Amino acid sequence: MREVSNVSGFIVAPGEVIKEYLDSRGLTQKEVSKRIGVSERHLSKMLNGKTRLTEEMALKFEKLMPDVPASFWLNYEVKYQEYLAREKEEHELEGLDLKTISQRFHFREALGMGGRPLVEQAISMLKLLGVSKFDRYRYAIPGGIEFMQDGGEDEAVVVWLKLCEEEVAEQNDVEGSPEYSEDALRSVLPMLKDVASNTDFFASLKSCRMLLNSVGVYLVYHEAIGNAKVRGALTSYEGHPTIYISGRYKTHGDAWFAICHELGHLLDGFDLKKTGVSMEDTDELKSEDEADIRANAYAREFFVDSAAYGQFVSDDSFSSANIKEFAAGQGVAPGIIVAFLQHDRHIGFNEFNYIKDRF
Repeated sequence: MREVSNVSGFIVAPGEVIKEYLDSRGLTQKEVSKRIGVSERHLSKMLNGKTRLTEEMALKFEKLMPDVPASFWLNYEVKYQEYLAREKEEHELEGLDLKTISQRFHFREALGMGGRPLVEQAISMLKLLGVSKFDRYRYAIPGGIEFMQDGGEDEAVVVWLKLCEEEVAEQNDVEGSPEYSEDALRSVLPMLKDVASNTDFFASLKSCRMLLNSVGVYLVYHEAIGNAKVRGALTSYEGHPTIYISGRYKTHGDAWFAICHELGHLLDGFDLKKTGVSMEDTDELKSEDEADIRANAYAREFFVDSAAYGQFVSDDSFSSANIKEFAAGQGVAPGIIVAFLQHDRHIGFNEFNYIKDRF
């Protein structure tokens, strides 16, 4: 029994293959119409691909040709209709301004399909986003995400979030991780602070992931793509709290600030089942909402004593030496203190960056 026919890469209508079968058996359309009880006109339209092959007709052909089951013809019809639908989709995509869309959604950077036709890349991007049209990209975000942005483009942020989602199972022990427990998470926080003191970022990240997995929390690192000015996000994956970080700014201190910011959201009563995600910017130059303020405070207090930090910043005089001295007293990397000072507007974002450990 033959497979679905292809002519120069194109699938032919099932009727054409049925006609070949009938011809090989010496059966004319007039004879067939009498045998199966349909009009010649109806039979001709089906054999010439003008109408779909129905279940009823497939059963009739099974009686006429017992060695070919109805399921063969019906499966063939399904494949043929899928082929036609894909052709139609490609034609519709070709009518779009794919060059502009590819830039908005960062095809080359996100997909790594440089050199492939834009239509093919567009289909891959729609699959990544999990939507049928590009104008529905906002619905691609799973319910319940909180994320930390410095402005940026919504499309790029959504693409980054979906790239992270694809990595959850790859980067985490999703089979062996226990159910999430807030008490268990709080019990490992002192160890997380020790892990953060390792300025080899990727080594500290690996240890951080192992600790979080041990209490039912997942952690994904995926570099931000162009114009996705996002540092971190908190969502859920199969009922587990899941933190995404981008390593934006490529410094150990900023990355760990993002991790602890998201932990702050998690411990602040993040609902793993909530839906309805806002895509509003939380540009650092704009006022932060109360939840972000609390998450930032948590991240700071995770690393440094709040009273000691208040005293340190009250002098309003910072140098490389006193930053390093204060960091040593708190048992944290100096770059983390710089990140706090920058975020809290005690110093400019261009100051003391040489102290930060880069990766």
